[in-house]
Amino acid sequence: MIPILGASFALIYLLWLFFLAVMNLQRARDAGTLSRPAYLMGLPLLYIGLALDFATNMLPVSILFLELPCEMLVTARLRRHIRDGSGWRQRLAMWFCTNLLDTFDPSGCHCK
Repeated sequence: MIPILGASFALIYLLWLFFLAVMNLQRARDAGTLSRPAYLMGLPLLYIGLALDFATNMLPVSILFLELPCEMLVTARLRRHIRDGSGWRQRLAMWFCTNLLDTFDPSGCHCK
């Protein structure tokens, strides 16, 4: 049980690191300061991040929310729980969005 929890935490943390990197690239793109070399070097981060997002949603986030996924990516699941959910799942989704995602999205609102 401990190895599964450790691996789940590691996947969620790694996904968050990829999210931070991609949001920083988006911020530079929106400001018009993203150079072509940085763009090209950032593309693998985006695609690896998408694969990691899918894997994280299928395994650790399914365990965390105690449900099988209806969506492909974590943010879509969080949005559903915030919009249509109630109780502890909605509160958990709000916690993730408020503390880990919205602040770092250039729009300031990643989960809405």
